[in-house]
Amino acid sequence: MNVAEQLHVDRVARLGCCVCWRLLYRNVPGEIHHVAEGSGVRSNFSIANLCPEHHTGPTGFHKRGRAFLKQFRVPGESEYGLLVWTNEDLAQ
Repeated sequence: MNVAEQLHVDRVARLGCCVCWRLLYRNVPGEIHHVAEGSGVRSNFSIANLCPEHHTGPTGFHKRGRAFLKQFRVPGESEYGLLVWTNEDLAQ
């Protein structure tokens, strides 16, 4: 990982879970989730922060996929909507 990637990953990690943020729970520690549908190439600039529950937990993205995206009204009901939320949070 180069310096620019590490700076971006660190900034996103400090945001807390992007789903919890929209549920009005601020700064819930999370895990870095690489956004790439299917087996696409992962980039350290294409990441979102998800708490363990929303990442790999029983109600998380990796367990529920599209149902997760629909339940939490992720923009476009696409994994890439997590990037929209992440970029909005970084801009604040």
